Formats: sequence, structure tokens, C-alpha cells
Amino acid sequence: MVDSKKPDLLKLPRWNQLPSVDQYLEQVLQLIDKWLGDYLPHSGKQLITRTMVNNYVKQRYIDSPENKKYNRLTIARLFVITLLKPVYTIDEISRLIQRGIDFKDAEFSYNQFCDMVETAVKHAFEGTTMPKSREITDPNDMFWHVCNSFASQLYVRHEYLI
Repeated sequence: MVDSKKPDLLKLPRWNQLPSVDQYLEQVLQLIDKWLGDYLPHSGKQLITRTMVNNYVKQRYIDSPENKKYNRLTIARLFVITLLKPVYTIDEISRLIQRGIDFKDAEFSYNQFCDMVETAVKHAFEGTTMPKSREITDPNDMFWHVCNSFASQLYVRHEYLI
């Protein structure tokens, strides 16, 4: 892991920061590494590989590329998968993503997820607990639980295992 950025300062790209033009797989992998590589432990390995992405397509966890290019929704899904794969199985992540999209549109759900991940990580590294919101914008507190599980796991790995 590169220690140039503290995980409690994690800043994820919002929907409007993701490419609006479809991207080739290599570009997507570089984008994910650029945004997440300094924050997530990866022991010098790629956070997500070409093989992983191809398997996600084959297993229908993400859409197939069109003309070998991936759209914004698929890139957003890959960001969520990359963040959550140390905590959940790919099947669980896929179901969580779909549940978020079913609740609201993809842009809203993705942005809310990013907001809550950043808040949960900040709280985890400060030793506090992210307040639980009973807002209609969080489907059954799902984001709260998912983001806190990610943040707790990141904190333990960063403080005790790396």
C-alpha cells in the first residue's frame, strides 16, 4: 500500500466525475487505480484486473462492453465492486448494487453511497460512529450498514494488519 494519503481522507469520484464517454477496459482499470490505489491495501497488485472484469461480465454482474467500451454505469459498478470486494462476495455486492438502483436511480444511489463511504471511513479513523440516518434516501439503512462494514474493515487492515 502506498501511504501517501490517509484513508480517513478518502475522496471518491462522484457520478459527474466519472467519464461521460465510454472507456476501454485499460482506461477503466487506470481510473480505478488512480482514485482508489492510494487508499486501499493491495500489496503492489492491481485492485481489479482485466480477468476479474471479464469474469464479472461472464457472470452478468456488470454489463458487457459495447464496442469494447464500458459506460458510466458499469464504471460506477466497478468502483463499488472494487471497494466492497474485500468485505462481501461478488454476488452480495451485485445484489446490494441492484437494491440501491431499484430504490432510486443509479446516479443518486452511487453519489449517496460515495458520500456515506467517505463519512463512515472518517468516523472509523476518528474512533467515532457515523450517525444513523432514518431518511427515506437510505433504503432500509442499507448504505449505513454497508459503508460502516467497509470502513471498519479498512480501519482494522490499516491500523493492525499493514
